[in-house]
Amino acid sequence: MPDENKTADELIPGSLKRSASYHSDYGNKTYGEIRRLAAAAPPDVKARQMKKLIEQAARLIEKIRRHS
Repeated sequence: MPDENKTADELIPGSLKRSASYHSDYGNKTYGEIRRLAAAAPPDVKARQMKKLIEQAARLIEKIRRHS
């Protein structure tokens, strides 16, 4: 589980920042803030995308490495 107090920019590697799911305006928000926004009703779509990118960063980096 990522650190709740780290910002999205600290948790998302540079290569994943080119993803369509990355939103630079959410880069300074902490993972905890993004989780709360994603769980809100109605959910914040950008926050949901950023949350998924943070949580799956390790898997996505490995996928990039395999296909390089």
